[in-house]
Order: sequence, then structure tokens, then C-alpha cells
Amino acid sequence: MKKNKGSFFKNYLGGDVFSKETVVKQLPFVLYVVFLLMIYISNTYIAEDMKLDIIKTTKVLEEKKVEYISIKSEITKRTKQSELSLKLKNKGIKETVEPVKKIVIR
Repeated sequence: MKKNKGSFFKNYLGGDVFSKETVVKQLPFVLYVVFLLMIYISNTYIAEDMKLDIIKTTKVLEEKKVEYISIKSEITKRTKQSELSLKLKNKGIKETVEPVKKIVIR
């Protein structure tokens, strides 16, 4: 049995929109929209988690960069010729004052 199709507002206000056959007919579309909403919400949560991970990783990277620069400057300071000569002087090793000689074999 086909019902008379009147205006949308008449059907809506009359309650025909919520009749069993209309709900069953629209069920696949409603499920599709619900599925899309679930994907959208999960995508938002995943994006927020990734954003937090990026912020944490950036902070760790900055800390590692500062640590690297600090260690590099310490190594540079300790390997200066003047520093090495002072440390080796205590052990009895002296710095040479003669220039290096080149040995040539012909």
C-alpha cells in the first residue's frame, strides 16, 4: 500500500517520518552517517595523540641538542694543546720545542 505523499512538513509534523517503513528505509543511510562520525571522532583523537607525541619529541630533541653542544665544547676544551700539555707535564711528558722532521727514503 502506497501512502499519499504530501508535503515534507505535513509528513514531518504528522509523525509519518518516524513510521516503521520510513525508518527501515533510511536505516542504511543512518548507519553510514554514524560510521563516518565514528571515523571522524577517532581521527581527531589520533591527531591529538600525534600532536602530543610531536611536542614531547621536540622537547627531547632540544634537550639532546643542548647536551651535544655542552659535551662538544667540553671535548674541545680538553683537547686544546695548552690543556694537554698541562695535564701531561704532571706525568713527566714534555712538549717538544723542535719542529717535526720529515724522513725521506729514496
